[in-house]
Amino acid sequence: MSPHIEGFIMLACKTRTWLTVALLAAASATQASIGEKTAQRMQRNYDATPAQCEGNAVPAHACSGVLLRSTRPSPHYHTWHHSQNSKDKGGVSFSYLRRDLPVTRLAADGRSGFTLYPLLQRPKGSLHYEMLCAWPTDGDTWERDNRGCGDNRQTPEREAACHEQGVLSAEDWIAHYRKTGDYKRQCAFDIRRTRVPERADAFYQSLRGQQLFAQEMPFPWNEVVVGAWEEASANTLPIQSFFHIEGEYGALQQAQADQQDWHRTYGGFIPVIRIRLPQDGTERATFSYYESDQAVALP
Repeated sequence: MSPHIEGFIMLACKTRTWLTVALLAAASATQASIGEKTAQRMQRNYDATPAQCEGNAVPAHACSGVLLRSTRPSPHYHTWHHSQNSKDKGGVSFSYLRRDLPVTRLAADGRSGFTLYPLLQRPKGSLHYEMLCAWPTDGDTWERDNRGCGDNRQTPEREAACHEQGVLSAEDWIAHYRKTGDYKRQCAFDIRRTRVPERADAFYQSLRGQQLFAQEMPFPWNEVVVGAWEEASANTLPIQSFFHIEGEYGALQQAQADQQDWHRTYGGFIPVIRIRLPQDGTERATFSYYESDQAVALP
């Protein structure tokens, strides 16, 4: 082989190596950019505390806060699919985090799961999920009819929606709750699309109820019910992140398992985001992206 040909081959090999390294570096930078932007957007949404969004009586959840569902991965199901209870009643339970809310823990030992984009920030073409009702504290929705927003089958009375009982404000809700002191007998604020323009204020009053009643709340979390989506269309569900609660045993591994499951099922990269919950009302939650937390590379 002539020196010229040998030199050309060596140059081509070096060029290919440099190109591979450059592509890997670009992919890593793109992945980090997606993850960092996601964490930054979640932090901005959490820190924003409007009474409602801009527009015709648009509830605050559509443009602020972080809507999350605690889940537990399994090889037998996808965590973005529904439990049998959720399928039966047609509603799925979430928690809602915002800087002005005293949420310091998640329900049922929640430590990982997924978050949804606020409705006004959903990616184009993604599923328009339906918000049904909001509870200032745990709503015991497992036992309720009306898609998790109505009567509790464990109580002798019939629990109607708040507005149907004349409960329109946070102060009304607190007075109503204090009559029994039983969270199973509380009422839900109806925030369905059919209740325009009342739904925006109804959601805001649910937030105020948690703020004003924080010291008496039986649980340090709230509950929001979202309409069960068609599992066949889950690939269009606007999942913003798979999250894990910082410091909770096994939480990161659970979030990584969800991230890997989504990637195997649909492809694409959804970042794992680390959430540090506040310890008390003087702190705020923080949302962070770490490359070391990711179990999937950007395609």
